[in-house]
Order: sequence, then structure tokens, then C-alpha cells
Amino acid sequence: MLSTYNRGPLLGKALEKLVAQRTAIEYEILVVDNNSTDQTRQIVHSFVERDSHFRYVFEGRQGLSYARNAGIETARAEAIAFTDDDVEATPDWIQTIHEALLRYPAADFIGGRVLPQNGDPLPAWARPTLAPFALQDLGDQPFQVSKERRRVLIGACLVVRRSALDKAGLFSTKTQRVKDSVGSTEDGDWENKVWEYGGYGVYVPEIVCYAELPKDRLAKSYHRRWHLGHGKFNAKAERPDWHGARRLLDVPLFMYRQAVEAAMQLTRFRLARNEAEAFERECDLLFYIGFIKERWRAHLLGRAERG
Repeated sequence: MLSTYNRGPLLGKALEKLVAQRTAIEYEILVVDNNSTDQTRQIVHSFVERDSHFRYVFEGRQGLSYARNAGIETARAEAIAFTDDDVEATPDWIQTIHEALLRYPAADFIGGRVLPQNGDPLPAWARPTLAPFALQDLGDQPFQVSKERRRVLIGACLVVRRSALDKAGLFSTKTQRVKDSVGSTEDGDWENKVWEYGGYGVYVPEIVCYAELPKDRLAKSYHRRWHLGHGKFNAKAERPDWHGARRLLDVPLFMYRQAVEAAMQLTRFRLARNEAEAFERECDLLFYIGFIKERWRAHLLGRAERG
């Protein structure tokens, strides 16, 4: 399933890769138009006419989780694979997913690699592991992600079983990406719900997609905005693993401590002229600022409403 919003030029490339899948298994490709105003509808219908695997779904409520949940309700399969409109799957993507589901029958969800498509060098301050790049390469060996090993597998290359959706529920609309917002946490929120009921996921490196890095993601301003947004979305999320933590103004005390530590490390790496480490600590600090500000805002607003 692929959800899309106003990315017509990229969408065609992503769908062409899905047309070229090499597999003998039965499957369907749901393209969920999340109220686009460009040529998305016409582009998708051109693929529907070419290939019987394609189905067009419209979701007028704006937001990635609304779109995904509409696709889930429409889907007929017992496993649903997600990818994005700016991602290109390898020709064996569906077949490899199928084999992974057979290999790990108890896994609630499975995630694969998302690799950079272009070979352009990254800026000196950037590492490919920075979350705003939306890439994922966790090594050559498969491993479980669970309550004991919390590692979020990103939705650009993710497959979930319907049985897991029945237990964990649908994707959160409270922490979803809407239009051009950044830093949302719908993937992690859903996977956390799986971990809380005792389920687990598996990282399978043989499942591969490619993503072209837009130029705006190579700018520090994008990463700063993403981390502020990520902190805000995390503040809105339900985090069962934080239940019982001591709080001040509804912020766990350890978050204040980690914010101070990030600020101190930022200063140290700047003095050492270590640009990459300094920028990562700056992004960490912005995450904590976004989190704390959102929790303070919600706390004070709640007090005002109660008063």
C-alpha cells in the first residue's frame, strides 16, 4: 500500500517499480490519494487501466494515518506492506516480503532497508543515520525489535500482519504527518503498541527500497525543523514505558537532565570543531526543546480549562 499527497512527478516513478515486480504470488497494490490537488488521481487511474493489481482509494481527511487506515480497511490481504510515494522498490520487493513472512511466521511486523538512490556525497555535518533522511540500513543480519530492544522500523519499507492490527489497532491520528509537517511518530507509536502486548518485529535486510534524498533534506534548517517537530509529536504520543516516571509540569525529570547533557555536549563538540557530532547534539537538544514546550503548553492549557 502506498499513500500519497501532491507528489505526482515522484508518484509515477514509484508506481512503475511496483508494476515491474517479479513474483507469482497473488497481491494487490492500493494507492491511497490523501486529498491531492495535483494530477495524482489521473496518474493512479492510468496504472489501474494498465495493471489489474492496482486499486485507487480516496481519503479526504488530511493525514498519513487517515490514509493508511483507509487503505487497511479496504485491503483484502492478511499482510499489508507499506511504502512511500518517493520510494522505489526493487523488482523482488513483494517476493522477498512474502518469503520473509514465511520465514518469520510469529513476527507481527517486518521491516527492510531504505537506501539512498543517488550517490551524491552528504555535507560534512551530516551522517546517513540522521533520522530526517528517512533512510534505514541496520546491517546485514536480521534481528528482532521488541519491548526489550526498541528499534522503530520505518514505514517506507514495512509490512504488518492483519492479526497485529487487530490487536494493536490502527495508526494513531494524533501523531500523524499532515501535509508538509515533519517529525511525526505514527510508525513508532504503532510499533510500541505491538511491543506492549508482547509482540515483536523483525528487521530483514534482504527487503530493499531506494529513496532519493530531496535537496531540502541536505540543509541544516530541515533537520532543525524535523527534530523540533519530532519532539512535539513525541510529547503527544502515549509512551507506556514512561509510566511512573517522576515529572515536573508533565515532563519526565529525565528529559530535563538529558536536555542539559545535550547542551553540554554540543558546547564541547563545537569547541573541538567536530562538526558532525556537534550538529547531532544540536538536533538532540532541539528534540528536547520541542518535547518540553509541547508538554508545558498542554499542561498549562489543561490547567486553564480545569480552572
